[in-house]
Amino acid sequence: MRLPLLFAAILPAFACQVIDTDRIFGKDLAAASALFASLDPKVVVGAAPVPGIQRVLRPEELVRLAKQNNVSLSEPAVAVCFERATEPLTAEQLLPAMRQALAIETAQIEILEFSHVGVPRGTVEFSKSSLMPNGMWRGRIVYDQNRSMPIWVKARITAERTWVEASEPIAVGKVIEASQLILKTGPRFPFDPPLIATVDLIAGRKLLRNVAAGTPIALPMLAIAHDVERGDLVAVEVKVGGAILDFEATAESSGRKGDTIMIKNPENGRSFQAKIQDKGHVLVQK
Repeated sequence: MRLPLLFAAILPAFACQVIDTDRIFGKDLAAASALFASLDPKVVVGAAPVPGIQRVLRPEELVRLAKQNNVSLSEPAVAVCFERATEPLTAEQLLPAMRQALAIETAQIEILEFSHVGVPRGTVEFSKSSLMPNGMWRGRIVYDQNRSMPIWVKARITAERTWVEASEPIAVGKVIEASQLILKTGPRFPFDPPLIATVDLIAGRKLLRNVAAGTPIALPMLAIAHDVERGDLVAVEVKVGGAILDFEATAESSGRKGDTIMIKNPENGRSFQAKIQDKGHVLVQK
């Protein structure tokens, strides 16, 4: 039988009976008030309060409970209070859950700060997607099967990574030379934007913004690599039947292998279309 429960309007001025389950039972009420010593210990008085909140049964409510359960009160009932058992979080609780969520065996985790509110006994859970680059990580304590309570951790998290960074300032739009890059290995936040770990993938491309020396190069910072850039002098190959004509011309647009771009004839100043065959090489076929 489930019995009614009254919420407290204000916090009581007396100690609360601590319970460690999702419901208040007769045994809990008997422990809080000797007047209910004869109450069936298994009867459900009501739902337990959420952690950090107190619930109060006032005298009139206790009298009603007594009548419903054939409990004879030997003296006037006094309000009783219930609160959920909690305990402080510890680093020993947090670290295993953090490592499980990271799924990086070599990751180094240094906990700097975490929630200090009392939490119920339960399972600590973190999601990799909720980890912020500044080390703030929000998780939860799962308890009573389907309930949870939010928690947070501030940590310094690093893993061994390899990346390419600028060895000197590089201006936007300039073709990057291999000599302007350096390969580095060391501890970094494991979920930084995708860093490039090979110099060859960067050299010859252009940056979308200026970078200072020591700046790691990430994919979003690079412009799409073109085989022909606007303004480049390209080798033009013209095929007309069995005849082949070769000359040099200026590209009026940019593109990659297979793209059709505009080329300016150096003799008459007219523009025409040509297909990029390779870097610096275009074809006109008639």
